[in-house]
Amino acid sequence: MEYAGERWVQRLRDGRTPGRWPFLVGLAIVTIVGAAGLVLTVVDLDEIAHSDARRPWSGPLLALFLFALGPVSAVLSWLQGRRDRRILERIRAHGTTPAFHVPVLRSGLGAVDDFPEPRPELWTVDAAGLDAWSAERDEAVFHLPWQDVETIELASQDVRGQRTDVGIWIVTKDVGRFTLRPRPTIGRPFGAGATKLHIVMRVLRSLQRESAPQRSAGRDR
Repeated sequence: MEYAGERWVQRLRDGRTPGRWPFLVGLAIVTIVGAAGLVLTVVDLDEIAHSDARRPWSGPLLALFLFALGPVSAVLSWLQGRRDRRILERIRAHGTTPAFHVPVLRSGLGAVDDFPEPRPELWTVDAAGLDAWSAERDEAVFHLPWQDVETIELASQDVRGQRTDVGIWIVTKDVGRFTLRPRPTIGRPFGAGATKLHIVMRVLRSLQRESAPQRSAGRDR
């Protein structure tokens, strides 16, 4: 498997969530910085209100954003972590050991919006293919064998006038194509950036190549 030395790729391979405390400490720092900015805004409110600057309120708005970002991110991560851990428990209850886990966004630009409810939240990858899982079901909600996968490509869309990678196209023989928008971390609700999207795509391609000998052996029997 490509990029097996990357720590975050190793966590996806093993189906592990990262430690909570470094993440929470980071959010606490962001919240404190935002709170400090709001205090300074109150102290200098009259000066800001009469400022000749083009955007005198940009600083206070940034402080407000940072102050809200910490608690909101903590709550969203806690909720997503509960759902992902529930899915992992169900995967392990089936006795399977996936080669790779791909958590995905359920909604938003480039997400898996062609699937009926419950939409997949996490995909597992093994020698047989890809399985989609949801926190609402004990069984996988969708199975895609490797022999039905034609290509795996980056999916891009126009975002504010620029062509941006937003996910991964899975092009199949029977069901057309659909887009995965991976999350780089199990238990976190945030989508992957362009670099990690590219890495996940390369990992999926490498796993598809590695499964080819087993598929050939199965056809020869």
